Amino acid sequence: MRSACLALLSALVAACGTHRGAPTAADPELLVVVSANIRYGTARDGADSWPARRDALADLLLAQQPTVLGVQEALDFQVAFLEERLPGHQRLGGGRDADRGGEHACLFVDRARLEVLDHGDFWLSTTPGVAGSVGWDAALPRICTWAQLRDRASGRSFWVWNTHFDHRGPEARRQSALLLATRMATTAGPHLVLGDFNAGESSPPLQALRAAGLRDTYRELQPEGPAGTFHAFRGGLGGEKIDAVLACKGFVTVQAGILSDPMETGRYVSDHHPVVAAVRLARDP
Repeated sequence: MRSACLALLSALVAACGTHRGAPTAADPELLVVVSANIRYGTARDGADSWPARRDALADLLLAQQPTVLGVQEALDFQVAFLEERLPGHQRLGGGRDADRGGEHACLFVDRARLEVLDHGDFWLSTTPGVAGSVGWDAALPRICTWAQLRDRASGRSFWVWNTHFDHRGPEARRQSALLLATRMATTAGPHLVLGDFNAGESSPPLQALRAAGLRDTYRELQPEGPAGTFHAFRGGLGGEKIDAVLACKGFVTVQAGILSDPMETGRYVSDHHPVVAAVRLARDP
C-alpha cells in the first residue's frame, strides 16, 4: 500500500498543474478521482480526431492511477477502448439513447480498491426512469450514472455521480442540477459528483449544486486564477471552468489539478482539459 500510494502521488504531481497540502505515504485512504470529457469519437476533428489522440488520452488517464474515473461524451467504441486500457477497472453505466447506445457518462472503478454495492443510470428529465427521455429545453437526452461504492481500505461506503448537462438549454441545466441534488438527498452519502456541467462557476446550476452541499475540489485549494477547462483544442485556461470534481463535506480534498499540458505533438487529448482530485473520506463524517 505504501509503495502504491507513493507511485500514485508522484504521477499526480507530475501530471497536474498546482497542488497544495500534499499527503504523505502514511495516508492509505487516498482516492484519486478523475473527470474527463473525451469528445465524441465520430466528430470531424481533422488532426484532433479520435484515432490521433486516443492513445495519449489513455496514457494520461492511466498516469493518474484513478480510483474512480468518470468520462463524458464517450461513444460505445471509445468506452470499449478505455475498458481495454483499464483492465483493472470495472465499467458502470450505459448510453443515453433509448436503445442504450449513444453517448455515455460512465464510470470506471478500481476493482482492487472498491467494491460496487449498487449502481444505475437515470435521465435528466421529468421522467428520469425513461431511457432516452429529453428534459425541459434540452437539445438531447442527458444521463447520470451513479454508483454506491465501498472502500476496501477503510470499509466505508460513498456515492459517486457522473453526468453531462445539456449544452443548449439553460433551464435544462438548472433543473438537472436540482434533480441531481434531490437524488443525492435520498442517500446518506457522502457524495462525489463528476461532470461536464456546460455551465460556468457562477451559473445557476453550479449555485444549486453548492446549495446542496457540494464544493469544487480544485477551487477549494486554488480559489483564484484562470481555470478554464473547455478550450476547443486550442489549449490554455482562459475559458469557462465547466468541468469539475465536486465533493461534499464528507471528503477532505488533499490535492487537485487541471490536466492542461499538450501531447508531444503540441495538440491536446480532448477539447476539454480533464480534472483530477486526490481526496480521502473525512475521519469525522
